[in-house]
Amino acid sequence: MERADVVVVGCGVIGASVAYHLAKREAGLKVLVLEREKAPCTGSTPLSAGGIRAQFTTEVNIRLSNYAIDFYERMSDELECHFDFEQHGYLFVTSEEETAARFAGNVELQRSLGVPVEVLEPAQIAERWPHLRSDDLVLGTFSGKDGYADPYEATMGFYQATRRLGGVEFRFATPVTGIEQSEGKVTHVLTSHGKIETPWVIDCAGPWLREVASMAGLDLPAQPIRRCLWNTEPFELIKGKIPLTIDMDTGFYTRSESGGLMLGLANPDEPPSFNTVLDDDWLEVLIEKAMHRVPCLEHAEVARGWGGLYSVTPDHLPILGRVPGLAGFLSAGGFSGHGFMHAPSTGLLMAEIVLDGEATTIDISSLSIERFQGAGDLTAEVNVI
Repeated sequence: MERADVVVVGCGVIGASVAYHLAKREAGLKVLVLEREKAPCTGSTPLSAGGIRAQFTTEVNIRLSNYAIDFYERMSDELECHFDFEQHGYLFVTSEEETAARFAGNVELQRSLGVPVEVLEPAQIAERWPHLRSDDLVLGTFSGKDGYADPYEATMGFYQATRRLGGVEFRFATPVTGIEQSEGKVTHVLTSHGKIETPWVIDCAGPWLREVASMAGLDLPAQPIRRCLWNTEPFELIKGKIPLTIDMDTGFYTRSESGGLMLGLANPDEPPSFNTVLDDDWLEVLIEKAMHRVPCLEHAEVARGWGGLYSVTPDHLPILGRVPGLAGFLSAGGFSGHGFMHAPSTGLLMAEIVLDGEATTIDISSLSIERFQGAGDLTAEVNVI
């Protein structure tokens, strides 16, 4: 029977990062990455808006982002790959006094953890980004280290670097069909092509996190939720690259893309499902909110749109690490829209758990599945879109 030291389920950006960090740490480790599609990065990852930021409301998310931003800044050199991290910043804006007061607390936490965030008055926003309507704003926050990148480039960078390191085998068109256990420990992974003996399974299945975990008799509270994005045709009224801008009052967000703008807005009534069909009706709602904040969009035309999936948890924070009741099973998902930006951190931490017995670079105890099993209140991430 075939044997692997570690089986990674999924070859999106999370699975590719986990494989890379395992290979980098331990040359003799036999790692097997199983992907049901025919190539890497063909699931939810390439459909992401590609945002990378540290402006969060929870300490653990900020720490995950700080490591990831540092990694992405050096990724092209370290992994010898093409990766363009466009650090044009993230800008959060609000017209509500209550939200502005919350911004102040966020900024204090972010700065205490080393995030170079600015607080901007409406006049400063108008001067720097005149395409934005700012007369109704109370304030904004901006960090120039934040930005965006291509999730496909990142995934392929991890994938190709891992192949050069050796020790990792990638198998495509190989769906996982079962996970066996004995005496509370992972023992085997079943696939469409056979059975693999292994003491470790790392669930990096993205929106399918819960489905993979259920094969091992586990219930991870992460649900797939559709999110849709649209790109405009190029137009000349916006000069240069703009930050990824989020109107926290409406949830509308936008960034530069191919000479035009990318536009997004989450539907709060979207039911859990694996549906990725573009919601053309929702575009009408988005356009109304978009034109309020970016009036020059009246001169733009929508070029295309697409649907993707978030893996959403009740507190909008990921489920990372061991799952009580089954030794050798690790969860690496439920990022609620932040998987791409936290992929480097997640790969590092999963490798630490496997090779060192625990995650040490960042304390992720608050991200254990056990937080959902107690009677206390959850500390949710608020800065989500």
